[in-house]
Amino acid sequence: MINDTIEYIESKREKLIEVADQIWEYAEIKNQEYRSSALLENVLEENGFNVEKGVAGLDTAFIGRWGGGKPVIAFLGEYDALPGLSQQACLTYKQPVVEGGAGHGCEHNALGTGALGAALAVKDYLEKNGVSGTVCYYGCPAEEGGAGKQVMARAGVFKDVDAAITWHPTDDNNIWSMNFLATKGGVFHFKGIPAAAPGQSVIGRSALEAVELMNVGANYLRGHVEPNCFINYAVLDAGGIAPNAIPPHASVTYLLRANTKVSVNQTFKRLIEVAKGAALMTGTTMTYEADFGTCELIPNRTLERILHKHLVEVGPTPFTQKDLDYAAELRKTLPPKAEEMTFSALRMLYGDVAETLIPQIKGKVINDVVYPYVPIEKSKFGSTDVCDVSWFTPVAQVTTACYAKDTPGHCWQVTTQGKAELCHNGMLNAAKVMALSGAELFSDPSALRAVREEFEKKTAGKVYPDSEPDTQD
Repeated sequence: MINDTIEYIESKREKLIEVADQIWEYAEIKNQEYRSSALLENVLEENGFNVEKGVAGLDTAFIGRWGGGKPVIAFLGEYDALPGLSQQACLTYKQPVVEGGAGHGCEHNALGTGALGAALAVKDYLEKNGVSGTVCYYGCPAEEGGAGKQVMARAGVFKDVDAAITWHPTDDNNIWSMNFLATKGGVFHFKGIPAAAPGQSVIGRSALEAVELMNVGANYLRGHVEPNCFINYAVLDAGGIAPNAIPPHASVTYLLRANTKVSVNQTFKRLIEVAKGAALMTGTTMTYEADFGTCELIPNRTLERILHKHLVEVGPTPFTQKDLDYAAELRKTLPPKAEEMTFSALRMLYGDVAETLIPQIKGKVINDVVYPYVPIEKSKFGSTDVCDVSWFTPVAQVTTACYAKDTPGHCWQVTTQGKAELCHNGMLNAAKVMALSGAELFSDPSALRAVREEFEKKTAGKVYPDSEPDTQD
């Protein structure tokens, strides 16, 4: 099984790289991935998959299915880009393709294509070996800021899936065994009364002052919330640029993160009260638009261990001297002490294990180590809509080294590496690991049963929080 699966993916190398590079060129942001999704749909159809389009009311969401009956094993793909991260490929300096345009600063071009490769390989395995079941590719749009998988989860599209597998391009070869933080966000709008300052200040009511007071209150709120609760905001509308004009409108957007959905919802309720107070103090009116937000992860250690076993078999992302030379030059553009930040995160998450791991990667420009599997109970300081899927079916995520070690996410340096050979090889490695894991779940009923038993145990008594916790007064 191992050699056949690896050989199949290698036989698709050129096609998969072509798809990934084309999606990189498209660079379509959340819910606008029309060409990217169509490309992936076409490849699935060319390989015998039945494709259902427009899933969950999302134009760029789709499901490709091959086979029939149980078990149903899914591979999750993403293909959205990030605004403002346009960048020419394979450079060591910042040079946008389109000034202010979008770019794949999280390498979802590779993510979606790697998952595609895994789905095709498992289909080939089932077909050649006469194994029954259904292999699915879930095309999931808008992970960045749109929570596409959360929308799909709320629509119930994952309920018939027995297990789901995905991955993410990073700078290491690992299993994402840590939890992820739940999120909730919203936009707050303040409406005041315009006037000219200072002569008419007595009749004016400043919406901008309301925003400022809300932000001050939110900063004080930070000291009265649960640990690992984060409050971040950005002013969307300051009401104008004239300092002597009292602005009648202003808006601010907030993103909250916490260990659980319950906790983040409670904090958001308190934030609403802060906004009401700001409006009261300034004589303005306030309205807000809340989004649903993502949930925390329900980890499945059994499935994670299966992925890790096959990650060890496949090994770390291969690279050449050319890759090393390029990575060394690119790393000169990274923030100071980038490596120290990596080590700090490892110590926080891995504890004593980090002290064994750090000497193996210290000073290297490309990560050539497969990290040990460590089930991490602490939350990672990040969020993903993959978490919402985990409430409906077991999910696990593998990572492979697709860019220079210590490169931060969501930056032009990630975008520029998205068409490099290292990224291509990391993508293919991820496809191999996911395909081998999926094939094992199909061929070994006891493995899938163990995965499902852990899932049923951890979700017993849990109810997916699929309703908003707050309403406008």
